Amino acid sequence: MPNRKQDLAFKIIYNRVDSKYRKPEPRLPMPKVLTERQIAFYRENGYLVPFDGVEPDQAAAMCEDLDAFERDEAMRASEIIVKGHLCFRRSYEFSCHPKILDVVEDLIGPNIYALSSRFWMKPGQDGSFVSWHQDSAYFGLEPNELVTVWLALTDSTPKNGCVRVIPGTHEGPAYEHKETYDEKNLLARGQTIETIDDTNAVDLELNAGQFSCHHERIVHGSSANNTDAMRIGVGIFYFPAHVRSTIGRRSASLVRGVDEHGHWDADPVPTGDLDTEVYAHVRAAGERYVDPQFAQEAKR
Repeated sequence: MPNRKQDLAFKIIYNRVDSKYRKPEPRLPMPKVLTERQIAFYRENGYLVPFDGVEPDQAAAMCEDLDAFERDEAMRASEIIVKGHLCFRRSYEFSCHPKILDVVEDLIGPNIYALSSRFWMKPGQDGSFVSWHQDSAYFGLEPNELVTVWLALTDSTPKNGCVRVIPGTHEGPAYEHKETYDEKNLLARGQTIETIDDTNAVDLELNAGQFSCHHERIVHGSSANNTDAMRIGVGIFYFPAHVRSTIGRRSASLVRGVDEHGHWDADPVPTGDLDTEVYAHVRAAGERYVDPQFAQEAKR
């Protein structure tokens, strides 16, 4: 049997050989818009807020698009559980907005995919909420480098149920989520982390047109809207091109840079609102997302 010296020598040789052939981790270039302090804060705490994104009149116009959709389709756009931004030309353009992508690039690098999105429409006084959860639970990505951009289409405040995060939890475990399917829970499976210390939770207040960023593993949620007006935002999920899918080959939108890895197929690009082909693609992706065969990360 090898002695300790032989074992140590083997490890040194193995590490040298392994490092020779190991693909180096991508290095981020100098930041475009963020300071080193902001980047360090994000790395430590898992979120950043606020940033100016789209113009307020464009945010208001998007709300009008959503109202028209509800009248025509007899459903809210928030019922489109994945890739909702592809259903409207305006929200697709939001996903490619330079002010948003400049911030995202400083966090994850220049080659950026948009995986999915969701409109978060919380009516006043109806008791709907978002339970404590991690975005990574069902996203099926490796490594966990996705950044969620939450773009406010109306003002988002503690009174109307703005996003809340628990700083630092992105560095913790993949929590097991109980699937409650609570009709008041806006999450697709009503997935919730049942036991979590939220005493230091932070409210991410935003004016219409502003956005926040949070890491896919940070625990976050939102309370009920206690005002009389609808609170609306859209969450867009971005990841660097080297990230892989752990649940089979899927599609995403390359919104900046190049893809030198080939892990992803291309989402269709909408030319207008409710493009028939695009809408069918979005519905199929939504059915896959809630398919029980795709288990949450903590159980995989």
